[in-house]
Amino acid sequence: MKFLRIFFIIAAVALVLSACQAASTPVSEVPAPTQAVNLTQEQILTIGLVSDDPAGEIEAAQPFADYMAKQLSDLAIEQGTIVVTPDIETMIEKLKSGEVDLYYESAYGALSAYEDASAVPLLRGWRKGVGEYHSIILVRKDSGITSIEDLKGKMIAFSEEKSTTGHFLPETYLITNGFTLSEQASPNSTVPGNEVGYIFAGSPENMLASLMSGKVSAGAEEGAVYDGLTQEQKDQLVVLAKTLDIPRSFLLASAKMNDSLRERIVADLKEADNTEEGTAALKSIKKTAKFDDFPSGSQATMEFLQNLFAPVRQ
Repeated sequence: MKFLRIFFIIAAVALVLSACQAASTPVSEVPAPTQAVNLTQEQILTIGLVSDDPAGEIEAAQPFADYMAKQLSDLAIEQGTIVVTPDIETMIEKLKSGEVDLYYESAYGALSAYEDASAVPLLRGWRKGVGEYHSIILVRKDSGITSIEDLKGKMIAFSEEKSTTGHFLPETYLITNGFTLSEQASPNSTVPGNEVGYIFAGSPENMLASLMSGKVSAGAEEGAVYDGLTQEQKDQLVVLAKTLDIPRSFLLASAKMNDSLRERIVADLKEADNTEEGTAALKSIKKTAKFDDFPSGSQATMEFLQNLFAPVRQ
């Protein structure tokens, strides 16, 4: 019995010591993120994007931020960083405060930043090989719809609510042509005979699926979506209408950025596609091929957008 008591005492002490050792060693230790030390806001170039995938956007576009910081190092820029917000409203506040220096966006978001944050349009971005693009309205070939007038009393699917070419541009086109649009709860909703009903499909793929299956009578997206279809799919569709062309993407600067830095950014980016390093950096941010001046000038371009989107911004 004495031996057993000694055995249990030793075992208990061992368990206590083991527990103490385990408590002193964390199960999982996450290292603190590495941050630049003692950098001021003026030494960091912050590039803003709007997306619902912040981690993916930051990982993809960070090479562009690094490239810009390297190019501007002689102007005391020590670091480039990507900031992603879930919506344009949050981005506008960051542009106003100067927390974001540059903002890269399509036309409708760029116009919002221009009007609401006094952001300065710098350059046009060529994405996926094009400097301009447009929206199209598609219908099935067997639908019996031969003109936009035939859309009255029917349902159209816009691809995404916040999309320039998947919503705002084709909606503007229809309103400008005299149509009254009404958002509907589902594709099965009854649309008044003098209106065009619409739903948001959630993506270009969902829009096409709704159109091809007959859930909606028409669908709208950028022209490249149709170009990317198989010939078999194209043979089942008709391009009913095409909108005006607009610049593919816009790079804007915060109104708080000084003129010398702004001019240097413009000069460097217009030459970036002339080197392998620059080309790779551009590709990392939304597959941009190059930056150039707006063909009609930045002021005229923004005034064009203001007039174009006036029907949906009232």
